[in-house]
Amino acid sequence: MKKNVPWVVTVLALTISACSSAPNRPVAEAPPPVVQPSQESIPVRLGAAPAAKVSEVQEAIRRVFKDGAVLHTNYNPSFLAGDFNGDASQDIAVILKPVKLDVMNQELPPWLVREPRRSKVDRTPPKIEQNDVLLAVIHGYGANDWRDPEATQTFVLKNVVGNDLKVHSPKEFVEANSGRKLPRPQGDLIGETVQGTPGYLYYAKSTYSWYDPNTFKGDEAPSGVFHKSRTMR
Repeated sequence: MKKNVPWVVTVLALTISACSSAPNRPVAEAPPPVVQPSQESIPVRLGAAPAAKVSEVQEAIRRVFKDGAVLHTNYNPSFLAGDFNGDASQDIAVILKPVKLDVMNQELPPWLVREPRRSKVDRTPPKIEQNDVLLAVIHGYGANDWRDPEATQTFVLKNVVGNDLKVHSPKEFVEANSGRKLPRPQGDLIGETVQGTPGYLYYAKSTYSWYDPNTFKGDEAPSGVFHKSRTMR
């Protein structure tokens, strides 16, 4: 047994030498851990949106129109909040007084000018005049709705500002006009009386229209550019 010891020692030495002279092999990196978003990282709207303040409404007007128009303070209310285009984001409808016509009638404005009570046959683009009383609807965007700095999608409506402006839900609208032929609004409506005619402003098929219960015959799908709802963007 003792004669075999040197041979065993030699084998062990050679094995250790071979291991130490072998090139270093890179150690494979473990894949990065998959991070799941926590509940706290998901923006959530908490409760109902707060009531609109005059200062906030004026800031929204400046964001969209710069110095081209201002809030028309001769009307009460001069602004209304609601989800008018039905995208689950709160919008703001404000009554405006034009200040700078060159801004309001610029060639490529960042808003759409419409005249809901005008005949659908007349395709002439509406022009804003100095004495116009306008209703601008600024659509909400993101978690802050119409207060968001990126909320700039706006419709400017001519000849639709009357008396007793009030927001109505689609359910209230249907109940109040039971038995009549009705449009299919996508969101809240604005009820009012314009030049002695009671009716509603509503959004459907990419634009704002006027509903007169005595003359309504049905919606017509408009053509041209329109603002997409949040679900389409």
